[in-house]
Amino acid sequence: MKKIMFPVLIILVLTAYTPAVHADLAGSTVLSVSLANYDPNPAIAGNAVDVRIGIENIGGTTTNDLMMEVVPEYPFELVPGQSAVQDVGIVQEYQADSNANIKIVTYHMQINKNAPAGSYELKVKYYEAGSTQVTEKSLSLDVKSKESAEVIHIDQTLLVPGKQSSLKFTINNVGNAPLRDLTFSWDNDDKIVLPVGSDNTKYIKYIDIGNGTDLDYQVMADTNAVPGLYKLNLHLTYEDSMSNQTKTINTFAGVYVGGGTDFDVAFSDNANSQMSFSVANIGSNPANSVSVVIPDQPGWSVSGSNSVIIGNLNKGDYTVASFKLQSPLSNMNSQNGTGRSNTSFQGRSMQRSMNGSSDTVHVQIAYTDTMGERNVVDKYVKIGLQNIASADGQAGFQGRRGAAQQASVLSDNMLYFFGIIVLVGAVVVHRKYKSRKLLDPDFKMKDLFKHEKKG
Repeated sequence: MKKIMFPVLIILVLTAYTPAVHADLAGSTVLSVSLANYDPNPAIAGNAVDVRIGIENIGGTTTNDLMMEVVPEYPFELVPGQSAVQDVGIVQEYQADSNANIKIVTYHMQINKNAPAGSYELKVKYYEAGSTQVTEKSLSLDVKSKESAEVIHIDQTLLVPGKQSSLKFTINNVGNAPLRDLTFSWDNDDKIVLPVGSDNTKYIKYIDIGNGTDLDYQVMADTNAVPGLYKLNLHLTYEDSMSNQTKTINTFAGVYVGGGTDFDVAFSDNANSQMSFSVANIGSNPANSVSVVIPDQPGWSVSGSNSVIIGNLNKGDYTVASFKLQSPLSNMNSQNGTGRSNTSFQGRSMQRSMNGSSDTVHVQIAYTDTMGERNVVDKYVKIGLQNIASADGQAGFQGRRGAAQQASVLSDNMLYFFGIIVLVGAVVVHRKYKSRKLLDPDFKMKDLFKHEKKG
């Protein structure tokens, strides 16, 4: 119905303003070409527009085989499949109470998407077929720039549970008109990712053509979140100046919650020629296929395998990995039980070894994170020189202690033997003194020793 009413209204308007046929035009053809209307009005850059051109014969002679041609120039383009030339046909001479002298020609045009707002001239030509007489006409159309915005970029795609992170959204004006009074908000249906320190809504007063603005949020993912991809719903509203209505854009983006983790490694024990290390997952994510590796490093050597597979470690879990680690100090300790004759030399050698050895071990933890990527974490564990000597040097130290104990026992036995000899001698002397005393009451102890000397 709307399409039918347009031509009827146009004809009525043209008829109402048609000048009376003057007597001097009765024998000639006079054509009046004008812009009837265009839809939408104003035309929108980047969109199509229907242009209706009115043709009225106000002369007294019929026009046969009239041709109408549009000359598309910037910012106007013909819609693909649309011909620039149209055959209008016969346009009757002016007759009172008749519309036979009026024709409407419609063109489907495309407005260049980069056209700034303003008025533009659409040129048309009309002529009779086969005639060299061509008349040109310019029709003015108003073009308005198209307003368009998009949330084009999110700078963060990975969030670690329990860790506060910055999340930045970039909103660009991709249209040909400034954007005013914008409101942006986002939400997560699962409530796993939430803003901290502010709410989820921000306001923008103005974004010029071709420009953008950044909106920064501080966000945090739930510490108990199951690792995976989570959906963020994005909402943008702004005022559409063409319709004076609020335009809303609803879209979404994804962020991954999970990722890597961290470990703590500590020296645990040194026994049975093996050093043990406690390995704890102190991060916010589980670790899969965990391996503990002792890489090649100065001052340390591994007897046997330098890698231990300990499996999966959930956050907060720990386990123990053991290696047969040796250092120059431990090797020196093992050789220190050969005998007491080398004690001084061994002491000097041990001191030099302790001065040249490192008491820190480089440990690597390799694991697979929640995104399926393999990672390696380097840790440096301080052992302590006393712990290095506590196991591998234990036998040497025990050997030296045994030799010392044996020498001590021998020394004690000789003291006992000497004491017994002294005691026996004292008893013998005392008995001789008593026997002499009975025979001679004036006999003195010193007389005994004099007598023994003379004898």
